[in-house]
Amino acid sequence: MPGQIDVAAGPVPELIPRPRKLTAANGRPTFPCSAFGGLEIPVALAPWAEHVQGVLGTTEVADGFPPRISFEPAALPAENYRLAIRADSVRVEFADPRGALHAVRTLLDLWDGYQRTALPVLDIEDGPDLPTRGVFIESFTGTDRMDLPDWRDLIDRLAQLKLNTIGLSIYGCWDIRHGQRPAEYMFTPLTGFPELASSTRITTWDAEKGAEVELEYVPVIFEKDLFSEICAYAAERGVELIPHLGGPGHSTLIPRVVRVLSAVDSDGTPTGYGYCVSRPEARNALARLVRNLVDQHLRPNGLRRLHVAGDEYYPIRNVDPRDRQRLVSPYCACEGCRDLSPGHLLIEYLMLVGTVLADDGIEMVHWQDTLVREGVLDEYLDRVAERGLPEPVIVWWKYNDPVPEPRAERTETWVAPTTGLFPHLFGQDFTENISTAIRKGALAGATGVLAYWIPDPADHQNVACLADLAWNSSGSAGAAGFRPRWARYVSPCSSAEAEQAFSLAGTITASYPSMMYVVDQVLPYFADSGVPGSRYPDDQLRAFSVTQPPLAEALRQIAATLREAITLMPSGREVRFWPNPVQQWRDETHRTAASLELFLDVLALTYHHGDDREETAEVTRKAHALLRHVSRSKPAYLAPAALREHWLFVKEIGPSVRRLREAPGVGPRGSWHPWIV
Repeated sequence: MPGQIDVAAGPVPELIPRPRKLTAANGRPTFPCSAFGGLEIPVALAPWAEHVQGVLGTTEVADGFPPRISFEPAALPAENYRLAIRADSVRVEFADPRGALHAVRTLLDLWDGYQRTALPVLDIEDGPDLPTRGVFIESFTGTDRMDLPDWRDLIDRLAQLKLNTIGLSIYGCWDIRHGQRPAEYMFTPLTGFPELASSTRITTWDAEKGAEVELEYVPVIFEKDLFSEICAYAAERGVELIPHLGGPGHSTLIPRVVRVLSAVDSDGTPTGYGYCVSRPEARNALARLVRNLVDQHLRPNGLRRLHVAGDEYYPIRNVDPRDRQRLVSPYCACEGCRDLSPGHLLIEYLMLVGTVLADDGIEMVHWQDTLVREGVLDEYLDRVAERGLPEPVIVWWKYNDPVPEPRAERTETWVAPTTGLFPHLFGQDFTENISTAIRKGALAGATGVLAYWIPDPADHQNVACLADLAWNSSGSAGAAGFRPRWARYVSPCSSAEAEQAFSLAGTITASYPSMMYVVDQVLPYFADSGVPGSRYPDDQLRAFSVTQPPLAEALRQIAATLREAITLMPSGREVRFWPNPVQQWRDETHRTAASLELFLDVLALTYHHGDDREETAEVTRKAHALLRHVSRSKPAYLAPAALREHWLFVKEIGPSVRRLREAPGVGPRGSWHPWIV
């Protein structure tokens, strides 16, 4: 059976993703192995020889005890391999270079499972269910601070899990959060459009100074022009990189700065949001921009696909700093565009970009949502066929239930769950979303999965689940089958306790409604949405102070459940390339619980009107302990964004408590149905 481990006795270390077929020798013999011997690299693997040598740390040895590793091409499906481990040799048969690299990664996982001191005698025959397996990396606060070592670490982590694709957003824009400027990110400089350099400004907390700081910077990947180096590093590890160009939704920077291509309103004034797709000067400007991208970044790096987004194309508020309540439309109202429906405006945009790309044989990838919502997916595919353009890939995304039913009968189709939303919010368990999306994709005939993500090591479990189910969905039994194996993987000596801890925490973190609409609401991210008269955190504290529904009691129960899960979690092992997964889980679970406890402590302060200096001092101590914890536990590139969410609450504790004590409607409450709380 696919995924079955055929053994006589004793466990082989858990492998993620799970091999399709593993056969161990009778009695499960192992042999000492503290190093590998020389490599026999065939011509077909010559470009990867240095990488394989470096990963394995192989050296020529005189005594012959470390097993030598030989590689031999074989007639196997793409990315497949056979691995035969014996006491004196390791033999790899591979379909293609990726197959050989996957075999090496499996060998390393086995070796790590024996604490790098032994290997088992066994045979593995393995290969993936889905040809395309990867993550889409958002351009957002956090990724804009990733330096080249961070990108390399990310690629190594994903490649070790046998993921073979990274979608990398190089341009995207969002509404206004935490200030008066839209969030705009340009990750690749364009020589023909130097004015598109974008900066970010955030107010956050600095652990070394113990004080608030203002940071303003250009994305590191843009400032150092790292894109080519990232592409090269990914290619060396068998990972395809697909750049992502936001638009015609999610686009404020380009149309505001390059005004000639902007959508215009009814009197011809550029709106700075969306594109005109009919005026010749606008079409020419957009074509020049895409051509610049191809000539400067795509063709020199051998890239064969561009993700031309097409998602969330509709009017939105909270993008105009002068009037955050104004509804801003991306639809052009010029004479040539005004009679086109939103769906047809999108088709014209995609056809224009696709025609430019086709000159260099570059194919497109699109999100499905707007094409489907506007009812133009089939019409668009008809236009592509009539023009003779390459068929695009359609990626069906959704991060909560119900996951859409993808259609794969006309063009290549992928699905897109998420392996983690914004890391400055609280961590969530998305294994069910991943499992459902991949299952529905498989039933529909999808050939790939590309999960939304802003890289955070705290999401290791979600990424591992994605890799496991995408590789061997038939043998992994979905999220339910993955969870106990993940517990065995991270805590092999105490897997039952680890599974219980994960399960208990998951009653909270795997509930999208609870996390997004209750827990995350204590942070300022969703509060700062341009609602007139809103005030953070006063409004949130007031909402959670009501007796019915008992929202404060919900926070207390959530925090207590997460604390209990932490006490149940045993120690865990180290995992190659990733920070210790159990410690990461502990840190993120503590961050959530401590944040809710702090919020409840502040709520309690609003009830007291006497001398509460001791209580206030204790709340202040807890607040700064939380800030220091976030600073220590988050990667350096994510820490400022995560700290901003907590600092904007902490700095308002005193003023908010004073305001709420003077306001009606917030005061001491009795217990609510004590028999259930």
